[in-house]
Amino acid sequence: MVTRKTPQQPQGSALDSLAGLAAQADALAIEAGDRSKRQPPGTRQPGRFRSAPEDDLGQRIQENRKAKNLTQGDLADLTRSLDSEDKGISRAVLSLYESGTNRPSPREIRLLCEALTITPNYLIYGDDAPFHESNDYQRYGMLSRSEPEGYAWMAYVLASAHLSHAEAAMRLLVDLARGTNKKFDQGAQERANQLLLDMADELRKQR
Repeated sequence: MVTRKTPQQPQGSALDSLAGLAAQADALAIEAGDRSKRQPPGTRQPGRFRSAPEDDLGQRIQENRKAKNLTQGDLADLTRSLDSEDKGISRAVLSLYESGTNRPSPREIRLLCEALTITPNYLIYGDDAPFHESNDYQRYGMLSRSEPEGYAWMAYVLASAHLSHAEAAMRLLVDLARGTNKKFDQGAQERANQLLLDMADELRKQR
């Protein structure tokens, strides 16, 4: 039976520490038979949304049309009045868009946005600012740590991660914090508790 040696944490730069801790985490994961760190085929990749927001484009057209008390015929007439070519979008085509059978072209997206006074971002993504940092979790699995939800997400990730991985990540983060802030350990627990309570209060206000 081959005995695996857990690599010793190297001394030196933060990058060296990161490499050492990553090696330790890998060794511990192998010993425990943990293969969960390997991402299976088809798993969402960083930088991609979890779903296809354009799938609900037709529903957003319908919801905003009804919110303005417009029939499909009314909306068709309105798009025609906004079109320099006087073509607009026919009622039949609008019906196909709302049912999700077809999707509008860039010209038609512009006409729909002008007629419904919504932004292309909202029509396609369902969000006027889909790339705001508070939405990063949809693409990168995280949130800005300036947001209360960001702290909640980080706590959830650490609680859900393999114990050895979570401990390795925490050791690295503590080492990095100590390297940039010599007073990091002074009253750290009290400040951590207060920060968590403040973030919890902010999170409650958002609910």
